[in-house]
Amino acid sequence: MKQEFRANGKLLITGEYLVLQGAWALALPLNKGQSMSVETIEAAQLHWQAYSQGKLWFEAIFNNKLNVIKSSDPAYSQRLQNILNMALKQDSETIEKMLGVRVRTELEFDPRWGWGSSSTLLYLLSTWLGINPYKLLDLSFGGSGYDIACAGSNKPIFYRRLPQQKPEIEEVTFNPPFIDRLYLLWLEKKQSSSSEVKAFLQKDQAQPEAIEKINTIGCAMLRSQSAEAFGLLMKQHELIISQILRRPMVKELHFSDFDGYIKSLGAWGGDFALINSPLPNSALCGYFADKGFHTLLSLKSVML
Repeated sequence: MKQEFRANGKLLITGEYLVLQGAWALALPLNKGQSMSVETIEAAQLHWQAYSQGKLWFEAIFNNKLNVIKSSDPAYSQRLQNILNMALKQDSETIEKMLGVRVRTELEFDPRWGWGSSSTLLYLLSTWLGINPYKLLDLSFGGSGYDIACAGSNKPIFYRRLPQQKPEIEEVTFNPPFIDRLYLLWLEKKQSSSSEVKAFLQKDQAQPEAIEKINTIGCAMLRSQSAEAFGLLMKQHELIISQILRRPMVKELHFSDFDGYIKSLGAWGGDFALINSPLPNSALCGYFADKGFHTLLSLKSVML
């Protein structure tokens, strides 16, 4: 018997960092994600194979106590073992599902891009084992859970999760008339989401005024019918988060002479930035290549 599951990647458009304190966040599920198949084998073991863009990059075998028998990457097998044990904390009977199977995962995007390699894994595991993915997130990587919501959504979402409460998820439509001038620029430095989450929560207190402003900006961006108005909202959002983090805005840092608007996405300092510009694709590619950045994607091409 073979079971198959799939999870969408994610992109956070508004609310980065403050979504951890209960801000509403606009997030997009992506057409690239991660799939998982579970197939029965004779041995009372868990045989795990992980592929990335068609290539096997990790393989491990766990015994009936979930101890590692064999592994191609001891550090990752330890990390995976911890997640599986966290799943058992929710429901000890899931051990019966974990044994006597071969699990194969297939990541569809470059893991350096920060599109949800961890969140899609948690969602897939939770769907297979029949447990709560948000609880598994809390026990493992931590975070707001918007990425878990994107993993199982077929539409853009507004997402909020207040402390000690269940997530609030509202499906929305995001297809502005100027979407053809929105792009994603990879800043070529993978940020650790879990590390950023921990650092932010350790040093920052709640920001009620900033949260209210970000909520208003997110709603306005969703309704915006003008590329210029949308760009000004991007700029306002960037300024608020910049002041909270005490970090320079990405446009100030790398692209001060750019004709258009640029907003950081996700963990600042790496991952992707949102580009809003009237320049044609060829001119944009040339400009960013001259700055040392070579991966530019249209937003429309990655949205689910």
